[in-house]
Amino acid sequence: MYNWANLHLSCPSNHNVLNDLTFTFRSLRRQPAFTLAAVATLAVGIGATTAIFSTVNAALLRPLPYPRSDDLRALYAPATDGRFTTGRDSGVEITRLNNPAFSIVHASGSQRGDATIIRDDGTPLPAVLFAVTDGFFELFGLPMSAGRAFTPQEHLPGTSRSAVLSYRLWHDLFGGNPGVVGKPIRLAEGPVTIVGVAARDFDIPHGADLWINAVVTPQSIGHGFDGYLRVKPGTTPERLRDEMASAMSSLAEQYGTVDRNRRYDVRPLASAIVGDLGPMLVVVLGGASVLLVLACVNVTNLLLARGAVRAREIAVRVALGAGRGRVVRQLLTESLVLSAAGTLVGLLLAFLGVRLLLVLGASELPRLSSVPFDLRVLAFSLVSMLVVGIFVGFAPALRLAGTNLRTLMNESGRSMAGGTGAHRMLKTMVVAEIALAIALVASAGWLVRSFANLGTANPGFVADGRLVFDLTLPFSKFPGPDLPARATAWSRNLVERLRAISGVTAAGTTSTFPLRSDYDAVLYVGVQGDRVDPEHPLVARAHRVSPDFFDAMGTRMLAGRAFTADDRQDTALVTIVNRSFARRYFGGRDPLTMRFTAGYPEPSATAFTVVGVVDDVKYVSMGEAADPAFYMPQPQSVYLRQTVVLRTSLGDPTTIAPTVRAAIRDMDPQIPVDFRSLTDIVSASLSRQRLGMTLMLLFATAALALAAVGIYGVIAYASAQRVGEVATRMALGATPSNVFWLMMRQGRTLAVIGTAVGLAVAYAAGRIVSNRLYEVRASDPLILAAATALVLGITLVAIVFPARRASQVDPSRVLRLD
Repeated sequence: MYNWANLHLSCPSNHNVLNDLTFTFRSLRRQPAFTLAAVATLAVGIGATTAIFSTVNAALLRPLPYPRSDDLRALYAPATDGRFTTGRDSGVEITRLNNPAFSIVHASGSQRGDATIIRDDGTPLPAVLFAVTDGFFELFGLPMSAGRAFTPQEHLPGTSRSAVLSYRLWHDLFGGNPGVVGKPIRLAEGPVTIVGVAARDFDIPHGADLWINAVVTPQSIGHGFDGYLRVKPGTTPERLRDEMASAMSSLAEQYGTVDRNRRYDVRPLASAIVGDLGPMLVVVLGGASVLLVLACVNVTNLLLARGAVRAREIAVRVALGAGRGRVVRQLLTESLVLSAAGTLVGLLLAFLGVRLLLVLGASELPRLSSVPFDLRVLAFSLVSMLVVGIFVGFAPALRLAGTNLRTLMNESGRSMAGGTGAHRMLKTMVVAEIALAIALVASAGWLVRSFANLGTANPGFVADGRLVFDLTLPFSKFPGPDLPARATAWSRNLVERLRAISGVTAAGTTSTFPLRSDYDAVLYVGVQGDRVDPEHPLVARAHRVSPDFFDAMGTRMLAGRAFTADDRQDTALVTIVNRSFARRYFGGRDPLTMRFTAGYPEPSATAFTVVGVVDDVKYVSMGEAADPAFYMPQPQSVYLRQTVVLRTSLGDPTTIAPTVRAAIRDMDPQIPVDFRSLTDIVSASLSRQRLGMTLMLLFATAALALAAVGIYGVIAYASAQRVGEVATRMALGATPSNVFWLMMRQGRTLAVIGTAVGLAVAYAAGRIVSNRLYEVRASDPLILAAATALVLGITLVAIVFPARRASQVDPSRVLRLD
């Protein structure tokens, strides 16, 4: 008689594939606990990896919306002798690269400014303005939405100002009317003619509202431009570097100190836009991949544990004539079904995770305003599903299919020894899971500690109770040669009005506010009495502030006095230096007896007298030490673009914003203001660190969950293999307590080894990353102890349940079955 069962088991056909799927669904439905554990484990791994990949895709892989965007570069001009600089480019450094013999299609630059647009009804609208050099829009290659870009003639000296509007401003202000081209737009600083509208996707620099034509002359040596260039296709980095080196060498010969000990530096534009967020996301993606591997190992362990129960079933199939390929196909079908279910749930988790990250502030980071689940992300998920399905099912399938019939029949019996190669592999994986979990939890602890340290670091000011806003005084308000005096008087009147508001205890202004855009300069310094080295000049940041700025900010005076009303335009130049300036440039000398000159491209002839020393204020970031800096009083260094800071006695300083707005409207109704608390500014400056900390905390949580599932699976598998041994021990007089502690000792040994390895790995990883964190030590005992205790606690729970189940075995039933 023909064996129809054998036909079903050995003939590959669509019918058999459907039978495999049907059998798989029935089998998984009969074991819901196993199915839920496997699907949940894979969902965590696949979901975490997909969520991070979607973020990496949005920030790094998604191409910029410009033709041949891979040829675009960001351009910098850092110093090579160790002195700090802004890294920005000068106008002459940018134009020098526009040499037809170079492998550069074109180089251009932009310089930020602030403007106030006056609507037709007279209400003001703040706008971000960038002055751009010749060929700026042509460099990026997007056609204009309306009108044209600037012509070369519009960048020549003496030409009138023209403007290109952003697509967003064009629609918000003019409703997308193409008729505005050729018409003037009214700015508080004076009218400019609209010549074009940028493309919808054009967003360089990010957030620009309009662009105006900049004029570059041979005297444009100030380093105030953000540079961009496009290289010719096929250009090698070596050739580009050699060409730029020759250009900088010729500039050094022509301009001396300005370009001596300087070099050009370029980075891919996408990388420059993302900044230090890119490397962090790559590292996080690597961590997510490790989690996915852990998830696969865990499910493999679960399948092996399940295989101990299914050994007789497989033995019967083999006895009926099923070939090894047929058995492998059935088991791979089960793993692929589990992988598909895990992927579906993982995609949902990934979508929710990304939405959560955007809510937590990731949307404010570059290129993360939207994180689409596009075809690249879906393809990644599909590939992950297939790889995971094969990875998870292949080892158990080969092990069961490659075992002879006698071994299969004994798989659930007493003959399986605890020291087989398979058991050693599983024990090794438990050790690895514990070690990796400790390392990931410790890493999360370091990031939490770093973020906490940044939050409690001394920035040189007091953030609580401060209200901050920007305003720009238009030149048109102060015509004539007496602009400095009139602008100073206007600002003094403003400060007096604001100080009179109930709840305001101090008010000050500055040209550049800490942790925001830099509108000041880095100047060369010459300390009187010291030799000036023209090859390696001293440099310092020069800040302009009102007399009450330090009081309003809560910045401590360490020596001398603050600025006063007597520090006027017609009196001797005075300055206040920060602690770093005094320590680095004055040595052990009394700062209040020192004088120095400052200027660009070389120190001026007029010296500043130091009248005070203040604490270091962190301007660049909370994690970077303050550079040497000096402050000049507003009457002696007038600035029209101002940031105002109000010290209040209120818990929420924004509650007085309407009163402040009314006071400014009384002085000038055409000055727009937007308010932020200083605590919000500090918080926003830490958004990258907050994202990294959040992701690592999620990873640590996922690692703990995966480790718990994996350890539980392996201990359960080991318990299943030793059930005959346990029954025999109990039949000979062993108590359930004896069996329980026997199983616990096995788990304890693995936990001790895993902890030792984990601490070593965590310490090594900490040594690598600690230099990128803020005041964090790899050997921090609190972090290492907390990570170890947490992982061991999870491990203990994962061991207790299978050990307790093993201690409740009925020896008579097991021995009777055997």
